[in-house]
Amino acid sequence: MNNNALSLCASLLFACLFALALPAQAQMIGTEEILSEQNLAAERAKLDALLARSDVQQALQAMDVPPQLARERVDAMTPAEIASLSQRLDSLPVAGALSGTDFIIILLVAILVALIL
Repeated sequence: MNNNALSLCASLLFACLFALALPAQAQMIGTEEILSEQNLAAERAKLDALLARSDVQQALQAMDVPPQLARERVDAMTPAEIASLSQRLDSLPVAGALSGTDFIIILLVAILVALIL
């Protein structure tokens, strides 16, 4: 009896092991894929930092948008939308930043004012 039970358990064990064996698939991950994932994480972190700023939260509240709702919507964005928004934010001029042309014009005006006085 004990021998039959042991044989039955062994048969069931082998059947379970081989019946549930799933093939494994592995492939190389390209550098571009890794960099795009890291870039996406960095862009999401940049948007999170932007939403955490007090002036941005005040502007959202002035437009009757709860900051938590804005954060949830940013979290729900696709990678393409995140990249597009991040690119648009990067292209905006920084407040108080002067370009080289602006600096030259201010310098010329200052020289003209000094010559006139």
